[in-house]
Amino acid sequence: MFKKIILAIALMVFATSVSQNANLDREYVKVSYIKLPAKPILDNNKRSFSSNDRSISLLGFSRVETNGTIDIVYNYNGTQISDVEINKTKHEDKDKEGNIISVSYTYNVHAQYSSSANISVNNAYNPENGYQKNLIKTDEYLSKSFSSHNEAQNYYNRNKYNIKNDYAAEHKIEMTNNVNYTLNKLYGYVSKSRNDQFWILGNKKHPEYQKHMETYETMKTIFDKMKYDVPIDVLKTELQPSIAYFEGLIPKYVGTKKRMKKMRYASYYNIAKMYYYLDMPEKTKEYAQKLIANDYGKSDGKQLIRLSNQLIEDFRINKIKSRHFEILTEDLTHSGHDQRPTNAEAFLDPGTELVKAYVITKSNDTTVVDMKISDVDQIGYSIKTIKYNDINTPVGVEVVWALEISEVLFIDGTHYKNLTFKDASTSAVDKATSKLCKVIYESDKINLYQFKISEPVFEFPENNKVQSTRTTTYVFGFNKNLAKLAEGCPQLLEDVKAKHFKNNIDDLKVFCNRLTTCN
Repeated sequence: MFKKIILAIALMVFATSVSQNANLDREYVKVSYIKLPAKPILDNNKRSFSSNDRSISLLGFSRVETNGTIDIVYNYNGTQISDVEINKTKHEDKDKEGNIISVSYTYNVHAQYSSSANISVNNAYNPENGYQKNLIKTDEYLSKSFSSHNEAQNYYNRNKYNIKNDYAAEHKIEMTNNVNYTLNKLYGYVSKSRNDQFWILGNKKHPEYQKHMETYETMKTIFDKMKYDVPIDVLKTELQPSIAYFEGLIPKYVGTKKRMKKMRYASYYNIAKMYYYLDMPEKTKEYAQKLIANDYGKSDGKQLIRLSNQLIEDFRINKIKSRHFEILTEDLTHSGHDQRPTNAEAFLDPGTELVKAYVITKSNDTTVVDMKISDVDQIGYSIKTIKYNDINTPVGVEVVWALEISEVLFIDGTHYKNLTFKDASTSAVDKATSKLCKVIYESDKINLYQFKISEPVFEFPENNKVQSTRTTTYVFGFNKNLAKLAEGCPQLLEDVKAKHFKNNIDDLKVFCNRLTTCN
């Protein structure tokens, strides 16, 4: 009987311990803000840029033909080949005793491909904040193995121009992307929308679990309303109860036991993160210091302090106190497609062709809009719809960002979907973003879409992975990537190896159809 009582008590203690276990799960909220530049143009009216290269873009600026406040000269100087040689490799076949029983040789072509570019930025607003840099990109080429020197030599002679063009295309994309990334980091006002984590209880038996989850859902709903171009004063007020809840938990969980520290850690961390995205870095630092003193997750506290110090410095340099304000990116050049009309006549000339479309938002709302046919091919990051006044007269445009759109359906059957991926212009350090792509082909094996005018995009329904075929992975290894997809379809694989397919929409549509039917 005594043993049974002891066992019952032990089980009760264990159950209580389990119910108090502070298992934490990562939960995410969407945040939006503007990444502030390191060398800002403080006068909004002077945010213009000009460049000799159309592939250069500066977010938050108006592109003008010449004499922009920021004038950018970017020259891609081409690709050079050097050190072309054929390497000979010896192969020895040995028996069990280690004796050489045969010798053979293989031959590989080796070459070096180097591309160069240079950029010069003149800053009329502050000449000291100009920028200059020479860029070099080098890759080593090594062919497949051949059984003779002549085979290797002939292969290279037949393919050397294609090989050079592949490296040149890859280098140009990478270098241009890096230039755009650097320029926007220095001068641009880049809108960001991303998911960031908070720590929420994952143990359903914990007494605070329900309230933790309720508070998280409230936070998520409030943060979903955050826009990079809208002040956040209202959100600060709405998030105060969530901050107060986590603050109130801290004195309830005292002591040095790990589960107590974890509960305090979650509170300190979540409060610090909320203050950070509410543009209150000094408050973030305050709670990050408490997080460090709590002696659990010190590295997170140190990182939050680094982020806060950087934000404080960004505010100082930019002479503002918020990352939420309106920015304008437009093209005022003769070749630009994004000129902003000053009146209805400038926007809608007589004879302008219009097309009607159904815009379906991510919240499942459907809106009927009119668009200029000439704007349809430019759909990507946003769509421009005609704005009418009360008497149904066009008065300008409204921009709807891709981030807010699920699908766009045109009355002629043309269909666009929202996909998240890295396009050809994306820097290696940038994250994938939401974009609208035209539906070309869809099946249970592979989907093909078109981004803007000509960029093919694959989606794989099996894992929802999305890849542009104009990124470096495909530009250089196009046939290699198609061959992986064609495995299991012998005839298709043979045609891929014979290089029957080019990296364009028409050929890839044929490839997708054949992959689906495996012929």
